[in-house]
Amino acid sequence: MNNSLDSEAAAAAAQAARLPTRRRLLAFMATLQAFTAGAATTSASAPAQSTAGSSAPDSISDLFVAFEALLTKHEASLWRCDRLEAWLLAELDHPRVQLPTPAGIPSRHAADAVTIAQHVPPGRRRYRLQQILLRRQQAWIRGARACGLTKAQEQEAALDTAVRDAAATLIAAPARTVGGIRTKLLVLLAVQQPGEAFRASSPWRELRLLLADLDTLAEP
Repeated sequence: MNNSLDSEAAAAAAQAARLPTRRRLLAFMATLQAFTAGAATTSASAPAQSTAGSSAPDSISDLFVAFEALLTKHEASLWRCDRLEAWLLAELDHPRVQLPTPAGIPSRHAADAVTIAQHVPPGRRRYRLQQILLRRQQAWIRGARACGLTKAQEQEAALDTAVRDAAATLIAAPARTVGGIRTKLLVLLAVQQPGEAFRASSPWRELRLLLADLDTLAEP
């Protein structure tokens, strides 16, 4: 197995998991007729509440505003992490080592001692590779702290948790309007859908269709 490819795949999966949900939210809003005007601006605005079937307003609009504010902060935090990581990679490269491979075989890399042990027999070569990896990992940790990447990653993780908590609060809040239900579904998709690769799979496709139905019902 090519460990370099495995590492890249894992990194891609991690990136997909932490995609800025505000961009995804804007993309969803752009597909809905009632949201077209709002999505054309640089900042999404809380979807209008349709009062069909109820005269009592709900709290969804206020919760959506708070949710979107956290999304904006989280997106800025992600970009900061990406910039710092790119700078550190240019200075130190990935904290990994190249594994010995026969001629004609694509190069493989290991980012942990266990992978080295799986591919290199016991002996001086395995020990040396593990020591080199350890030094590179320690250098990366020192560099990440020095350039502010470690702190930025901690802040990003905290904001990611806050975004998901805000989404959970909004989704759990009672909706008394069609617009409120539509907003809850919009937020659910923005936060929970794994990515565009899952757009046509269940239940995401069906949830999109339900969202489109609610959008039609909310039209004046």
